[in-house]
Amino acid sequence: MNSIQAEKSYRKRARKGRIMIWLASRASRDSNRLIDRLCRKLMNRAMTLEPEDDFMRDDIIDNDLGFSADELDAYEKSK
Repeated sequence: MNSIQAEKSYRKRARKGRIMIWLASRASRDSNRLIDRLCRKLMNRAMTLEPEDDFMRDDIIDNDLGFSADELDAYEKSK
């Protein structure tokens, strides 16, 4: 990669970074302007993970396989 291509690549990454910061700052405003709402929607879309890609998801919570009240009482009394 020659220096001209490297410089173009750097400028492109810097421009993307400035746009991302601008987008995040507009999305974080508590304003109801059209541009701010659009920025919030774009940020939500960009930040939302697909369920199969989300490593923080838990099958027990998703399927509501929690403990019943009787099971919790029995557990607390066993201590």
